[in-house]
Parts: sequence; C-alpha cells; structure tokens
Amino acid sequence: MKRIIVSLIIALLVLSFNLAQKPEKYIPKTTRKQEKCATAEPGTYLKPLALTLLNKMNQLMDDSAALKKSYKRIGRLPSSPQKKVVDTVICFNDLEVPIRIYYPKRVSLQGNQPLTLYFHGGGFLFGSVESYHVMVSKLARICGQIFVSVDYRLAPEHPFPAAISDCYAVLRWLQMNGCSIGADTTRIAVMGDSAGGNIATVITLICRDRKTPQPSGQVLLYPGVTFMDIPYPSMTYFLRDPVRQYVLSEDFLRRVRTEYMGSEADYSHPYISPLEATLSKDLAPALIIAAECDPLRDGGRLYAEKLRAAGVDVSYLEYSGMIHAFMSFHMILSDAMDAMKEVRDFLWRN
Repeated sequence: MKRIIVSLIIALLVLSFNLAQKPEKYIPKTTRKQEKCATAEPGTYLKPLALTLLNKMNQLMDDSAALKKSYKRIGRLPSSPQKKVVDTVICFNDLEVPIRIYYPKRVSLQGNQPLTLYFHGGGFLFGSVESYHVMVSKLARICGQIFVSVDYRLAPEHPFPAAISDCYAVLRWLQMNGCSIGADTTRIAVMGDSAGGNIATVITLICRDRKTPQPSGQVLLYPGVTFMDIPYPSMTYFLRDPVRQYVLSEDFLRRVRTEYMGSEADYSHPYISPLEATLSKDLAPALIIAAECDPLRDGGRLYAEKLRAAGVDVSYLEYSGMIHAFMSFHMILSDAMDAMKEVRDFLWRN
C-alpha cells in the first residue's frame, strides 16, 4: 500500500508536468469539446481537465511500466524560483522537527515579514516536505511571504498525537523565536491540505485550550475534519461511484483512521475530528477551500458553517468541477491558480 500511495504522489506530479508541457496530447478531442461530465451525484459535474486527470491517474496506477517511467522523470518537475530556501531543524520541548523555509522574494529577506506555516497532506501516513516542494514553492511565490513547510512524523510508526505535537511545537517556536528567521511573530498563519488541513485547524483548538497565541489565520485546503461514520452525500457519491475513483478510496480512508488513531479509540476526539469540537469566536479567522467532486467536501462545508455559527470570520470557497488535491495541479488548472490567489489575498488581510 505504501508503494502505491507514494507512486500515486509521484504520478500526480509528473502527470501535472506532462499536461502542462503537452496538453493537447493528453486531452482527447471528445473531452476538449465537452464542457462538463456528469458525476454520480445529481447536479455535479467534472470539468474536462479534472476528468482527464482522474482517467490518467487510474491508467498510471494500472500500468507498472508507465509508473516506472514516471519515477525516472521526477527530477524534471519544475519548482518556482525562490530567493532562498533553507532546510533546518527546530528544537522545542525535547522535540526535533525538520522544516524547510522558503523566502520567495527579496522583501521576504528583509526581516519582520508575515509567515505561513504549511502542513502537507497524505492521510497522516505519507507525504513529506520534499514531495510537496513544487506546490509549496508555488504558494510561497504567489503569496510573496515566508513559508515554512513541516516534516512532521507519520503514522503508523508515530500515531496520533505525534503529528499534532510536531506541528504545534514548530508554531510555538516560531511565535517565540520567529524573528531569528525574519518573521513577524504576530503574523504567523497556519495552512494545510487534506490531512494537513485537519492539523492546521486542530492547532487553533490547541492554542485556544492551552491559552497560547492564536495563529493570525487558518487556511484549510479540502480538509479532512471528521473520522465519524456519517454518510454525507459527498462521501456516498464520490467514494462509491462504480465508474471512477475520485482520488481517495474507502479502503484508504479506513486505513488512515486505523493507523493514525493508534490507541485512541474515540473518533469524536476534538483533536482528531475537529468537526465534533466545541468551537468559539476566539479561533483564528479561516479560509476553507473545497472541491465539489471530493469525498471530503461536505465535511469542509459543514465545518465552515459551524465556525461561522460560533462567531469566527470564515470565507468558504467551493470550486465546481474540481477534485481532491486539485491545487497540486496548478501547472494546468486555472482553478488551482485562482485558489492560490485567494489564499494570497486572505493571508495579506490577516
């Protein structure tokens, strides 16, 4: 399973690069003419490129020769230029956590600059600073702020709360020592995609509960916010579609829950399922970005509603026709670029 998921991450990146270089080769004529493709959920549609991406993902995973070729091409993947990139380790309360610091523009090196702390996705089991380098470097470049990407510990070797502890440790270190890397310690936001979105919002709950400073904002990209067995429409339609798989599968999400939770048996624990937490207006302002054709969509939508009801300043954006992890395909999807600009505007406002 681990080889398959790591292979999928590489395949997605390579596919994005291939499509960006030769889009006509990958988009069939019938798909180019078609404006949208109906999904199993009434009233929702995949955009043509999203459909092409899903089809190519499945082909790559079923073709070992193509997958092997993808591994060889990983070094060709382009990342956005930075003024400076630093790999280092922070030490906080006996924890040592590797991080990568991105200084995208000259102004980001001048000191007292806003900073965004990024937590990668991968279901708490996979992913790394390296596998997210292309996406985070692009975000840093577009947002024009210092970004810090965290290589937190992964399950099952390190189940809950290891990842949370690592990410909280980095935030606290930055809040107390961020000036040493050029950050404005009063303007540190947290951000993550999928599992990383879970971590980002859980961090705000921990800050509230421990009475430590809130991040200046929280950006949640198609976040996983609950482990409860609730048949939301998005889970029903996009996990059990007999025609195609929408990036995530039932088996994978089941494994994530089992291996991430470890000895913790309470699915409703607020630091595991923040959708079940008691929310309050003193939490950081939020931007939640969701994909319409994503099993995790309804969880993010409901979390935005719950935050808003608690008095938190929330912006919720749902991209029609998009799939889980669509922002990783910024090289070919205009929706991904639009979403990154929304992130930029939110971060500069908070």
